[in-house]
Amino acid sequence: MNNKKKCFVIMPISKSKSCSRDEWAGIFDHMIKPAVTGSKLGFDCEQAKPRTGALIKDILEKLNRADVVIADLTDKNPNVFYELGIRHTLKNRTILITQNINHVPSDLRSYWVVTYKKDLTGASEFKKGVREILREMQKDPDKPDSPVADFLENRNISIISTEKSANVRKLTALISEISFNINEIKNTAKQLAQSLPPTSRLQNTCIKLILSTRYINMTANVLNDISLCDRMVDWFNQQLVFAHQSLIMDLDEIPKRLATAIQPIEDKFTSLLGSVVIIRIDFANDNYQEPKEQGIILSTPELEKYLQ
Repeated sequence: MNNKKKCFVIMPISKSKSCSRDEWAGIFDHMIKPAVTGSKLGFDCEQAKPRTGALIKDILEKLNRADVVIADLTDKNPNVFYELGIRHTLKNRTILITQNINHVPSDLRSYWVVTYKKDLTGASEFKKGVREILREMQKDPDKPDSPVADFLENRNISIISTEKSANVRKLTALISEISFNINEIKNTAKQLAQSLPPTSRLQNTCIKLILSTRYINMTANVLNDISLCDRMVDWFNQQLVFAHQSLIMDLDEIPKRLATAIQPIEDKFTSLLGSVVIIRIDFANDNYQEPKEQGIILSTPELEKYLQ
């Protein structure tokens, strides 16, 4: 498997206003390719071949899979601009180069742009400029580098903000439910102490929501506590059903069983309440650090397919 990163170059190939066919070939062979492969960042560099209808699909695949794309906008070649637009909708990490800055649309001049002279005197500065950008991209590979990327980032920020607000509300509801259960557990303890039939019911709607959707990623310890409290709610309510429906013969056993379990149940819910309150505060203030997901072990064929 070739583990080298891919740089795909889209540029004029045929004779244009600024260059002959041979000059374009020389620019790729003696300027662009050496700048990329000589960066010592592990890149292969490939140029788009002359295109026909049958090869468009192959070019689109390369635009999608390339780690970096270099687009030469000299002479405003329509094929180059078409392919550049496709790349901008697919990925970041695109470098624009040109012999004339006026050939670069004004909306794109604030992104990665390198101007160059096609003679050998400009080759050194060009290579230096390209390599500096490649190093910057390696440090921050997700940095927006097109109007499309800026738009999507702003849209994602809006989506993230909306999701954050929804999750804060869910955490608030979870805290309210846990607090309600603690109060009901205390009421039950008082009723049992006075030999009164217990009437409280615990709730676990919000508890089941976090267990089923994992709307935020919690540590294994907190999730285990939530799961335990969920089972406690079911057990607690089941004992009350037995007591009121006379489903067992020894009804005196139920109050004893509840009385024995009351304190451990209250302690567990109180501990969980403290954990969730802290999570909500940190999450609302953007200080919450979600635990990392465990790695997935794949077989060699599955791993190769995944990496591709």
